[in-house]
Order: sequence, then C-alpha cells, then structure tokens
Amino acid sequence: MDHDASEGRPQLDYPCEWGYRVIAGQESHIRLAIRQAFGEHPVRLGEVRRSSGGRWCSMSVDTTVDNDDQRRGFFERLKQSAGIRLVL
Repeated sequence: MDHDASEGRPQLDYPCEWGYRVIAGQESHIRLAIRQAFGEHPVRLGEVRRSSGGRWCSMSVDTTVDNDDQRRGFFERLKQSAGIRLVL
C-alpha cells in the first residue's frame, strides 16, 4: 500500500483483502444485507457482537476486492440495506 500524496490517503494494490464492520439493531438485518450486497461473492463472517443493552449488534465481513469500484459498491449496498445503522 502506497500513499497518494495528492489526496493524503493510501493507494491500494488490487486485488486485496478488505473488511467491513456492519452494525444494526438485529442480526437478521445484518445477514440479509450481506446476502444482498455480496450475492455469490465469497466472504468470511466474524462473530456477532451484541451491545450490553441488546439494542444493537455488529458483525465483521472480510472479502477480497478486485478494484476500487467493487470495494465502494459493496460499502454502498451494505449502507443502503434496510435495518443497517452503520457500516465502517
């Protein structure tokens, strides 16, 4: 990974491993969002973590992305899914 001086952010070398953290009120919302965003694209799911009050849960999703458009597309589709509160 190199830094792009003009934008001040890292320059990624594709394909590369990329991870997302998906946060929602219910685990079922996360799982549905992952199916909708990635389709048949292979992913590795992390353990579901729940807040102490039970109001939210999160899951990590790791995958290999082939280019910047694909990486951003997965992010946008996750973000737009029903029930999703936040994608990191």
